[in-house]
Amino acid sequence: MRNKILIVGASSDIAKPLIEHLLNYDDMHIGLHYSSNYNSIANYEENDKCSIFQKTLNTEKSCQQLVDEFVNAAGGIDCMIQLCGNVTNPVHWESLTEEDVFQDLQINLVVPFFLAKRSIQYMKLNGGSIVLMSNAGAKFGGGSNSLFYGISKAGIDRLTKGLAKDCAKYNILVNAVAPGFIDTKFHRDVLNRNDEELKKRIDMIPLKRAGKSSEVASTIIFLLSDGARFITGEVITISGGDWL
Repeated sequence: MRNKILIVGASSDIAKPLIEHLLNYDDMHIGLHYSSNYNSIANYEENDKCSIFQKTLNTEKSCQQLVDEFVNAAGGIDCMIQLCGNVTNPVHWESLTEEDVFQDLQINLVVPFFLAKRSIQYMKLNGGSIVLMSNAGAKFGGGSNSLFYGISKAGIDRLTKGLAKDCAKYNILVNAVAPGFIDTKFHRDVLNRNDEELKKRIDMIPLKRAGKSSEVASTIIFLLSDGARFITGEVITISGGDWL
C-alpha cells in the first residue's frame, strides 16, 4: 500500500470508510480535500496522519494548486483518488440551461482531468495510482434529470483508458470505480428523491438493496493495494447487478 494519498472530495459519504481504513496503516499521509462541508472531516483536523485542504475546484489552476499543496505537505504523491462531483441542477434535460450543462461537465469531467494531469506529472519518477469516480448508469445514458452528469461520467470512462494507456510506461496505474445505486445523501439531497421513489429504484436492483459506501471504499482500497499492481485502464462496476 502506497502511503501518500490525496482524496479529493473527502467530505463525501464514500470517503469516510475509505479514510478510516487508510488510517490503520503506519506511515500514512492522507490529504483530505473539501469544498464547503468542513464538518464532515473536522474530526481529522488533529490527526497527524492527515492534512486538510479547502479549495473550490473550478479551474486548471485551482486543481494544480491543490495537488501542489498536498505534495508540499506530504513530500510527494503516490495516489490521487477523485471523489468530487455533483449534479448542478437536477431537472429534466429539456429545462437545462447552457450554464447548467457546462458546470456539470466542469466538475465531473474537466476537474478530474486536471487533477489527474497534475498528479501524473509528479508520479512519473516513481510511479503511482489514479482512481477516478465514474457511474454505473453512464454507459446506459444516465437519468433524465441527470443527463450531463451521466455524459460526464461516460467521459471519465474514456479518460481512464486513455490515461492508463499513455501512463503505463511510467508505472502509473489509472482506474475508475463506477458505483450504481449507493445509499448516500446524494439521492435525497441532490436528486430530491422521496421514500417511494427510493424504494421503487431499489426494487429494480437484482440484489434488492442499495449498495453501501463501505463497499465502494473497499474496491478503491483494493485498487491501491499491492494485489492490484497489474490492473490498469479498468472501470469497475459496483451495482448489485443493475442493468444486467
